[in-house]
Amino acid sequence: MENQIGKKIKEQRTKANVTQKELAKHLGCTEIMVSRYELGVSQISIPQLIKVAHTLKIPVTSFFENLNDSTPSTTNKDSHFKNAFVFDLDDTLTDARQFCGETIARVLTSIYPQLNFNLICQLHDNIKGLAIPDLYLNILKELDIKHDLDSLLKLDLEIQQQNIHRLQLFDGVVEILEFLKTNGKKLYVCTNRLKSLMVPVLQYNNIYGYFDDVISCLDAGYKKPNPFCLNEIVDKSGLEKSEFIYFGDSEVDSQFAQNANIDFLVFDQYLNNKNLFKKLVNMFLERQINGDK
Repeated sequence: MENQIGKKIKEQRTKANVTQKELAKHLGCTEIMVSRYELGVSQISIPQLIKVAHTLKIPVTSFFENLNDSTPSTTNKDSHFKNAFVFDLDDTLTDARQFCGETIARVLTSIYPQLNFNLICQLHDNIKGLAIPDLYLNILKELDIKHDLDSLLKLDLEIQQQNIHRLQLFDGVVEILEFLKTNGKKLYVCTNRLKSLMVPVLQYNNIYGYFDDVISCLDAGYKKPNPFCLNEIVDKSGLEKSEFIYFGDSEVDSQFAQNANIDFLVFDQYLNNKNLFKKLVNMFLERQINGDK
């Protein structure tokens, strides 16, 4: 069915003189993803199909006319299949390491000009995975400085809000989210970043709509690696823990998932040329094309 719908999308798009690039802009995805829809390699979701119909000024029902699909629809509920994917944000979905380190360095050197900017950035890199307040506390301790934390966090917040555009997605993030969502998976973001800083980043990068929920452990009062927020996601989802997997980038993330007793994958985007998700997308697509499970 996906292949037939894909052909209809291409047929109607061509008839309307709309390019793949133009259609991708309306859908909030890449040209590559539009191509995959049209080839039937990736299954398009109903909300995205409605957007296609709206863009091409045709009824959405036109994509389902005269479909010849005699294969019954089945849903595999085996526990080894992952149906819920939970992501950390900084350094997992977004390229944030340099920006966050430089923000802390800007805050501290604006108050203490004698401090070494690059040293502060290095100290940040050595303790990645912590909530922003804890990053400041650890760095202040290393520098043997005592300062009011609230005033530092206020300045940090101002700098981050003014520079949301610097938090760019890693290659392949949109494609992996689209791939998972169109295959009926539940998606979540669960991180120590304040929700007031997390949501603007997701919205700026046009991926907020992919997620069933976004949770700030810091706002909830249970910072990672306390498993409270992960357990709450599981409880509200109606799924088994065996159906969940957590994606993160630090030791804190691995402890977080282990404490919640769910599977996890912890990786370093910076040791994978910042394109780990792009590799995963290609792997999933290859398996689909070859008919593997």
